[in-house]
Amino acid sequence: MIKFLDEPWGIKDISSLHVYMNGAARHYTNTPLDFTIEGKMDCEFPALWSELCEELQEHDRLTASAFRRVSVIETHYWNGSSSLSPYISDKIPLFNKRGQCIGTLWNAKKVKPHSSLIYINQAKPSVLTSEPPIALFGDKELQVIFLLMQNLTCKDMAKILNVSPRTIESRLNIIYQKVDVHSMHQLKDFCKSIGLDSYIPESLLTKGVQYL
Repeated sequence: MIKFLDEPWGIKDISSLHVYMNGAARHYTNTPLDFTIEGKMDCEFPALWSELCEELQEHDRLTASAFRRVSVIETHYWNGSSSLSPYISDKIPLFNKRGQCIGTLWNAKKVKPHSSLIYINQAKPSVLTSEPPIALFGDKELQVIFLLMQNLTCKDMAKILNVSPRTIESRLNIIYQKVDVHSMHQLKDFCKSIGLDSYIPESLLTKGVQYL
């Protein structure tokens, strides 16, 4: 059923041993085609994400004991990317005829930032990414832009970035000059037009598993 789907899907048994992965799941997990996944634990995979094995197995156990779907955000270098990427991973318990949980069915999909404005503007939901669409801004400027797009004040940005509000204002002025705008409102419109409203700086991401 899941073999030909273009989203990553896989199956694990009740002991967290891998049973099956479709092609998209192998690509997502950076698993070599010649690596046999059947009967392997997460820690045995020849991939960097195996360092999350304890967190991933805890996700398995929680799904099995809760008897329901459990969702997390997994942040790592997925799909062979050199940048950290957050993905939503769902695990669904699998049952036998006696109602006993015998394993989990899992899948992963890119995080999509949602706003009620997409219904008003009839805009297509975008996918969250840690790769900026243009190379115009430096890392510190991109941090400010990201926080600005979350509607934070200069004071709030300063607290998060551990700098002074004056430093934030200085960075904003440099950004204004680069794109020839004169206000936060104009800057937000510019950022939306080039796709920066779906960008999150990698420096603000942390590898790991976060429960929803």
